[in-house]
Amino acid sequence: MNNWLKTPTLAALFWAVSFFTSYSVAAGLTAEGVKNSLTMNENLLMNSSLVRNVKEVNLPQVSGTLEKALSLHETAKEKLLNSDLEGAVKARDESLRLLMLASRLANKSNGMAEENAKKTYEKKLKSVQSLLDAHKRITESNSDSSTEKKLKLTVSPLLLESEEQAGQQHFKEALSSLTKAYFLIANSIKKQRSGQTLVRSLDFATAQEAYEYELGRYENYQMLVNMMIDERKAFKRDARTKPFFDEVARYQKQAYDLAKQGEYTEAADIIEKASKSLVSLLRDSGVHIPGV
Repeated sequence: MNNWLKTPTLAALFWAVSFFTSYSVAAGLTAEGVKNSLTMNENLLMNSSLVRNVKEVNLPQVSGTLEKALSLHETAKEKLLNSDLEGAVKARDESLRLLMLASRLANKSNGMAEENAKKTYEKKLKSVQSLLDAHKRITESNSDSSTEKKLKLTVSPLLLESEEQAGQQHFKEALSSLTKAYFLIANSIKKQRSGQTLVRSLDFATAQEAYEYELGRYENYQMLVNMMIDERKAFKRDARTKPFFDEVARYQKQAYDLAKQGEYTEAADIIEKASKSLVSLLRDSGVHIPGV
């Protein structure tokens, strides 16, 4: 059985559609019967947990389908007022069909979002682990065990928290904890590199680790830019910011292509340029990043 039939609200909706159809055919149409069915329909469209789930997804295709369902419900009420019972039933049934479609689209979207969050979490976890290895090598080369211990005391609770959240399938929260850990590790590495002219190959065991480090920085800047647009409304994706985004996309594609070919040193250089482009975008939009 599909997931969308397992929830009580959707089961009730399925029952309602079956009821409406059989009522129309078997019992004949009456104004009172159609009116009662529209009242039930309106409750589903306005107050059900199903609709709340659809609205929470907030995707154009899903929202548009729900809007059409609501519009058809209004059409059904108008046709009832004009004594067009068959027209009212036809609009009512189509409204319910669209509501079920919106629910299926919303559930599918939620499933995809959860899967994407899991993949992003797993990818970030690998980056954090690589960064921790790099941090350990740097502190050992600097004979700075106190910095290593201090970082572990700060980061270990975050990693444990992230692991527990992932175990509960809360991957968005797990990713948030990992991101905090990532920033702490990256900042510690940055402080140790400050004032030194270290070659990247000395900081990391392999060129791939260097690339993963730069890729992680780039992804964090991406997250910051998206937050500034979607949550803070600090700026928009418009004609003014388009050149920045175009440049970032170009660098990103070049870096990804190079990484696929195993050219990690060049890929790290290119993805670092993408990060700098995002920083330039933020600065141009009036967003100050301390320490950058």
